[in-house]
Amino acid sequence: MLVLGINTVANVCEAALVDGDRVVAHVSEPMTQGHDARLAPVVHQLMSEAGVGFVQLDRVAVIVGPGSFTGVRVGVAFARALGMTLEIRAVGVSSLEALDALPREGNMLGVLAAKRRPPHRSWWVQRIEAGRAAGDAGELDGAGVVALAAGVDAVCGEAGDLPATLARVVPARPSAIAAALFAARLAAGDLPAARPIYVREPDAAPMRPVRT
Repeated sequence: MLVLGINTVANVCEAALVDGDRVVAHVSEPMTQGHDARLAPVVHQLMSEAGVGFVQLDRVAVIVGPGSFTGVRVGVAFARALGMTLEIRAVGVSSLEALDALPREGNMLGVLAAKRRPPHRSWWVQRIEAGRAAGDAGELDGAGVVALAAGVDAVCGEAGDLPATLARVVPARPSAIAAALFAARLAAGDLPAARPIYVREPDAAPMRPVRT
């Protein structure tokens, strides 16, 4: 099964192609903005290097957040459009399900840095059981993460700045490869829709009408 994976939720524009559990090709460009301009060229480069036509794809997997508000919108819109054009499913994978070192067994807590500047630090969190989300993603401060981590087998993700009292920590980050492999494992009747996950409201506020 050929699956295209897309990751635009962090400081990267990334695409990967897998065939079942085998990685066929991977292209990644570091960036903090401009995903809308680079995603299509990155995907085209990936498919060209792999020697695979778009019509050969079986699924498109896209990381749907939480993460960069703009990045999430860009990735989801692209995946949906590609899926509709090719008449294949666009599969939504959360940022915590797409962690590149996430164990596929056990009870995990996925953790990613959200607000990075002290004193207002926070983390995106999601309970993961046997490699699948076991609840909605949320945002917690350090104390909240420590409390939620009680009883899990391990914490997976970006937990370097959290208290050392956490359970076993597995460093990881979201990746297009992990998203594609995740989607390739799913049965045909168990494909999450590609819908954005917005844990908080966007930082940008709508423009107010100008009074004359």
